[in-house]
This record gives sequence, C-alpha cells and structure tokens, in this order.
Amino acid sequence: MAKFALLQFKINNTFEEWETTFYNAQNPARKMGINSISHGHQPDDPKKVFVLMMIEESDTWSKFYNENQGLIESSGHILDSTKVTYYEN
Repeated sequence: MAKFALLQFKINNTFEEWETTFYNAQNPARKMGINSISHGHQPDDPKKVFVLMMIEESDTWSKFYNENQGLIESSGHILDSTKVTYYEN
C-alpha cells in the first residue's frame, strides 16, 4: 500500500528562494524514504505552499523533520504554519 503526506505551509521568502533549498534537500530526503511527487503555491498567494510526497512509513516525514529542522527552516518554511495530512492508496 502506498503512503503519502501532503504538507501545506507558509514561507517567509520568495517561492523561488524556497524552491532552491527544497531541490537541494532532495537527496537527504530520498535517503530517508521520501520521494516528492509535486509542489507548488496558491495562484493568488505564492507564500502558501504545498508539497505532496510518497513516504515509506507513516512516521517517515516526522523523522526527517526532526533530524533536519535547521535545513527546513533555512528554506524560508515557517515551521509552526505546517499542516500535514496523510493518505494511503
């Protein structure tokens, strides 16, 4: 069964600045079992961002988050704005 996490959050810089760090974090994320499927922002508010990812286990995202908070925050991601919803297929 495939597992997914949908993250919705705000950023404190431009989407392009956030996206650069997001791309740089792909290798560490993949090593922990996270594969990004898509990401983007709301058309009328580029500071409201989403990331859809496939994860190996239900706790994969929280483990990555706990081990990489500094990297995530340096991207402009406002940590306390994060909403995570999990799905299965």
